[in-house]
Amino acid sequence: MLKVLKKYFISLFDQPRNTPYEKIEIFRQRLLVSLLLCMCIFGSIAYIPSVYYGYIHHFNSIVFMDTLALGAGFFLLFRKRMNYKPRALGLLIFFYILGVWLLVVLGPTGAGFMWLLLFSIMSGVLLGFTSAVVSLSLNLVTVAVLSVLVFKEMITWTFLPEIEIAVWIVKSVNFICINAIVAVSIGFIIARISRTAKEETIRRIRLDQEIQARIRTEKENKALTERLYQSQKMEAMGTLAGGIAHDFNNILSAIVGYTELSKMENGLPESVASYLNKISQASSKAKGITSQILTFGRHEVILKVPEDLELITRECVDLIKVGIPAGVELSLDIKEGPFPVIGDRNQLFQVIMNLLTNGMQAMDNLSGTHVKRLSLSLSPMPESISPQKYGLQEGAEYHVLKVTDTGTGIPQEYISKIFDPYFTTKKSGKGTGLGLSITHSIIKDHGGEILVESTSEKGTCFTVFLPLVKMSAAENENNKICTVNGTEVILMVDDDPEVLEVHSRFLKKYGYRVHAADNPDSALDFLRDHMGAIDLIISDHKMPGITGDNLESRIRTICPDIPVILCSGFMDKNTDYSGFNAVLNKPVTPEQLAQTVRMVIDKCIVHKG
Repeated sequence: MLKVLKKYFISLFDQPRNTPYEKIEIFRQRLLVSLLLCMCIFGSIAYIPSVYYGYIHHFNSIVFMDTLALGAGFFLLFRKRMNYKPRALGLLIFFYILGVWLLVVLGPTGAGFMWLLLFSIMSGVLLGFTSAVVSLSLNLVTVAVLSVLVFKEMITWTFLPEIEIAVWIVKSVNFICINAIVAVSIGFIIARISRTAKEETIRRIRLDQEIQARIRTEKENKALTERLYQSQKMEAMGTLAGGIAHDFNNILSAIVGYTELSKMENGLPESVASYLNKISQASSKAKGITSQILTFGRHEVILKVPEDLELITRECVDLIKVGIPAGVELSLDIKEGPFPVIGDRNQLFQVIMNLLTNGMQAMDNLSGTHVKRLSLSLSPMPESISPQKYGLQEGAEYHVLKVTDTGTGIPQEYISKIFDPYFTTKKSGKGTGLGLSITHSIIKDHGGEILVESTSEKGTCFTVFLPLVKMSAAENENNKICTVNGTEVILMVDDDPEVLEVHSRFLKKYGYRVHAADNPDSALDFLRDHMGAIDLIISDHKMPGITGDNLESRIRTICPDIPVILCSGFMDKNTDYSGFNAVLNKPVTPEQLAQTVRMVIDKCIVHKG
């Protein structure tokens, strides 16, 4: 029981913070509660003798007033929901009425002046300087009115001798002087305290704002540092990926090369030919993987050439099937083609892979009863649809690639931000915020457009428009090479002996005469010794002590007109390869190498002629 009472009385002091300058207001609220509590406690103690004294001397008004005062005190104390100002005004009015009543009933010998002084003091403390001045003025008017009534004998105290009239005058004058000094002083002190509290609160708010600004700055700096670290990590991984891809492509070149040479042999059993075809298919997939490694490392050279979008799409689907989660249904719908585009194969591959991966991740947290479907479709843009509707070039034709998932969808407020760099709605560790940004950039660079439609809890659809390319008959004829054979002399430079051997065998199969050099210095020496006898040079890019572009520059100083082909498993996008007559990515098939050699030699003959 005592604990309950203690908890209740403590709760009386827990006042709500309703003002911007809390400290002074809380002080006043708690002071008010303290005054009411003291008034109720000590008033209850004094109530019994006061009632007894009034009963003995027939002062019924004292009994009535004490009862009313005590009841008002308890009422104001326990009315916690009442606002601060009404409670404070109620207490002050009680002080004033009690003081006036005691002066009227008991005269200057009673406690009336003390209650009026308390009324004036507490007005300044509870309500401020203005209230202190108002209470002082009210006390002055009250004492003046009572003095007039006393002098006209309208108020008399039968129990006081005549000399007490002079006492009234002296006490009244002293009361007014003391009241003025105390009320004004208290008012100034409280005003100063209030102003200081407000200034302190403002300083605290400003300090909090500065702290919050500093915290935000530190968070932004931390985020920038993390991005820089992520960028450096990606750069380091890209460099590592480029090195791995180069070495792996060299190994793959030997596998592809010897497989293709074996297939060129006559009289192979059907089973052996089948096995060799399987090796070729597996090697082609491996080449696609290394191509993606280079794409990931941002080391790919952007070569926009005619590509088959359908073939790239099917390769992406074949690759994504390996890592598709259980329970996700993957569907592919390709309308009747063809789907020729001018673009970079690796970048187009990256676009489709990014969208498919994004769709899979959107269904990661779905419940088992939810249908998980990832759909990819490729079709020509219907003639009934105007390209301008989607911000595309009027009169042009486009391929339409759609990737649709039944995932959680994208909130509408994020739709306009999803292509911003580093923006992601995925959990930490699930994404860098760069996938869709890079996708958008690649599509724009290819003259296309990407749109997104999403419904919460139903899924998302990304629609990609890529320009259709119509190749002329002349271009088709140029792409057809009637013969790949030749008798020209070719100088081949590569630091990998297996690649050097297999590529030499390729060309010799087609009748070319090949001199193989396993280092750039021996190749340059051979070129100097056989000036005019060499028709074409094929060079690797990454070799000990020198790169392919530097070797090409040195070759031009010796023989400016000789055609040079770059054939490498790794090419840096920051390197200028414009000096080469053609560029090949390892691994290459015998036909690809022979066709390129024939095409470059024939073009040089035409130019010379």
